Amino acid sequence: VTGRCVDMPNVPPEQDFKDRVHAKAYPACERNGLIWVYMGIQSPPPPLPMIEANMAPAEDCVIRFIQRECNWLQALEGDIDTSHFGFLHAGSVQLEQLDENHPLAHTVRNRAPQYRMADTPWGTSYGAYRTEPDGQIAWRIANFLMPCWTQNPNSDFSNYVGARGWIPMDDTHTMVVQMTWKKSGSTYSGRPLKNGKPLAGFAPEVELMANTTDWYGRFRPVARAENDYQIDREAQRRNEIYTGITMVFMQDQAVTESMGGITDHEFEHLGPSDQMVARTRRRLLQAATALRDEGRTPPGATEPEVFWQARSGTFHAAASQDWQDAYREHVASALRVVAVPAKA
Repeated sequence: VTGRCVDMPNVPPEQDFKDRVHAKAYPACERNGLIWVYMGIQSPPPPLPMIEANMAPAEDCVIRFIQRECNWLQALEGDIDTSHFGFLHAGSVQLEQLDENHPLAHTVRNRAPQYRMADTPWGTSYGAYRTEPDGQIAWRIANFLMPCWTQNPNSDFSNYVGARGWIPMDDTHTMVVQMTWKKSGSTYSGRPLKNGKPLAGFAPEVELMANTTDWYGRFRPVARAENDYQIDREAQRRNEIYTGITMVFMQDQAVTESMGGITDHEFEHLGPSDQMVARTRRRLLQAATALRDEGRTPPGATEPEVFWQARSGTFHAAASQDWQDAYREHVASALRVVAVPAKA
């Protein structure tokens, strides 16, 4: 497991040079069926990041893989953009279709939120906010966790635990790892409309093709560019599904993949709704530059406990309360995972 050559059976002993031959090998450990590989230089390796969704006992953790055919950061940035939710995913939903306390109500009522941003010990964080009719502030909090993890805000902050890893396979293919605590509350897709019907376009599962043995042959969605992501044009015409694509994750997949394997950023015009994307890019660039020029490790690389304070979701707070104060209060009162150790 250290990569040492142990024998050269087709070479005479006096010509043997096996002690000078090594394959690349990295220390690894397992937690909940995921194999974590350390590719840094610290010896011994630092502990695994305490990302809450991966700290649950194996029997309480759901892990799914989905391959996306574009650059990993391009894919990740779709997960830290919040205002697209009111259009791409909920563009066909009208306020009168929802109960007053439906978690989508504030998004549909105001599809152009305002933002607060912060650099954090684990990476970056945003709070998208809207003023409710009663004067309270509806917050959608989400995080980017170094080096390639996100937590999205599409559930109740108090009881939802999940994370996504955007793992680069190469420059134009990404393996998405989704981890969810089974004891979490439901996402928006679990809440029906006022008439009792389910939200159209919020199907819960991605249908996958059969795995093959080629390099890109695993965890490929059935809905893909070659079949137009199975768009239902009639559902679009009836304004039942804004995109015509039946699942939120695949709506994101269609958008980020159709930008090309690596989108041309020279044509980009970032606006106020792209603040989290811009801040996260800057944070990554600063971390890479500091590692290259000063040998300084990136945020969280040697301090796994900082990830434990990263939590996402929706909550309400008084208009007078600072968003970071409200965040810390809700973290302190949230339902938490009872952590289990990793296995070497």
